[in-house]
Amino acid sequence: MKPLFAVVLALSTVMVRAAEPGPLPGEIVTRIGQVAAIPADERVVPGHAGAWRMAAAQRQVLDAIRAQEARAKPPCRDVTVTDTVQAAPDLLETRSAKVHHALERWTVRACGALRQYDVWYRFEKGASRVIVADEAGADFQSELDPPYRRLRELAAARRQEEAAGGVRWLNLPLPPDTLPAANESSPRGWGADFVPLGETLRDWTQLVSVQGLPRSKSSGQALMLLEGMQRSRATRCGVPAGEVSLLPPGANAPHGVVAQTFLVCPRVLDTNYAELAVVKAIEGPDWLYVVQRAWRLPAGDADTVLAAAREPRLAAEAFLDAVQLCNPARDRQACPSPFPR
Repeated sequence: MKPLFAVVLALSTVMVRAAEPGPLPGEIVTRIGQVAAIPADERVVPGHAGAWRMAAAQRQVLDAIRAQEARAKPPCRDVTVTDTVQAAPDLLETRSAKVHHALERWTVRACGALRQYDVWYRFEKGASRVIVADEAGADFQSELDPPYRRLRELAAARRQEEAAGGVRWLNLPLPPDTLPAANESSPRGWGADFVPLGETLRDWTQLVSVQGLPRSKSSGQALMLLEGMQRSRATRCGVPAGEVSLLPPGANAPHGVVAQTFLVCPRVLDTNYAELAVVKAIEGPDWLYVVQRAWRLPAGDADTVLAAAREPRLAAEAFLDAVQLCNPARDRQACPSPFPR
């Protein structure tokens, strides 16, 4: 599936028919990777929105929340956003019009009191809008808008899923000026690729790739995958297979291991460039998460390429240090930039 890009154009409160429980006609509840996340150009608020919404959209929602708080009795103008999360999986309508819906939950401290707001994005060509509803107004609004009501049903199901402890969030703090290049989702798993601004998936100098693969019942899946990648690279590039290191599992314990490796190809076949990557594989209770930071350099002999790769490798390893899982039912501190799911 191609990435879906949208810009929130204006605040609106258009009313539609009364809602009925259950799925919408022609709905698709997305899996990870079906809708390309767009990294923020500036982090205005913490959490999900700060990492994956453009700054203009973050400010638009923040202005709407401040306006609502200013109209409260008594009015409040001391408003700070403390957290933002992706509340539900994205929702796609396929008929009668193709519309993409997303729901966030913003937590704010207003004059000392904590309050929550629903932020409902409706992405449609020429008619995009965002609705910001506080706890008191959300029930009323969802009765009027079936897609919003459906998102809130999905959000309730997600809260139960996360509370059960079988779901992990993946922290993915992308480098600045990085944009989506491709994404996919199938029964075999999901994935997304990100490249620097101005580059493509065909012609890139740097690449961040994230994948989710179905978990096997046997242990050691991460180790076997990276060892297989090393063997494949050795065969294709004529270099010895490198080592695979085991890392502390951190918040992922006791569900599996974390492994990491460095892949080197001094000359990719039929090209004039070398390709290198640091790859991290994390066994979660839900997916095997595979994240790699790759880059290309001029081709050469192995020693020359490795010497030129020292600084990029250190940068890739520093990036992957922050790539980890957190358990949303217990502690989300390790995931300030959770990858949308």
